[in-house]
Amino acid sequence: MSLDRLRNIVNLAVPTLFRQISGGRVRCESEATLQLHLGRIISTAADLEIISERETFSIELEKPLRSNGGKRGRIDVWFRLTDDEAREWRCAIELKFFKRENHREPNNRYDVFKDIARLEQCADVADIGFMLVATDHRHYVDQGGYSSDTSDFDFRHERHYGAGTTLTYKTGAYGPPITLAGSYAFRWSECGAALPYLLLEISPVRIGSA
Repeated sequence: MSLDRLRNIVNLAVPTLFRQISGGRVRCESEATLQLHLGRIISTAADLEIISERETFSIELEKPLRSNGGKRGRIDVWFRLTDDEAREWRCAIELKFFKRENHREPNNRYDVFKDIARLEQCADVADIGFMLVATDHRHYVDQGGYSSDTSDFDFRHERHYGAGTTLTYKTGAYGPPITLAGSYAFRWSECGAALPYLLLEISPVRIGSA
């Protein structure tokens, strides 16, 4: 058992989900529907990774995160493989589904980076994390540019984020600045499709660690 097996499950499940959406087998009109079908396909993909009768799999939607200071929000999709030596391997996935008709800008872009930060801080419940963003709005994929007040929050295709860079939301008081521990390259899949998606791997770090 290793992190590679968790990656295998996610990297099989996510493209499968979007092929089903593209082919009409799955109709997805909301983030909740996307979450439900992703959980379903992950469960199927996990069966292919279980190689011993003593290995087990479990999945949870909307898993609460808790700490001594109280609640830290919820993880959209969380699953666990337990190997035949009783070692647990855990994966956390946050997802966003942005529809043109519900355009909520620039708050949506801020929320993606906020979710990445949450995944970085969930090492107590996950060994690996993924951020999944799907949209029918080109604004997030290959928009020509954003205003200087919100340009920090940019995950367009082929953009990059450097570890330790502070991202500041300069319009109003929607949220505090965000600084991430990791460096990220944003590469969208199916950029020309009606519903392109971004899948980003996140390495959780211990809260309070350098």
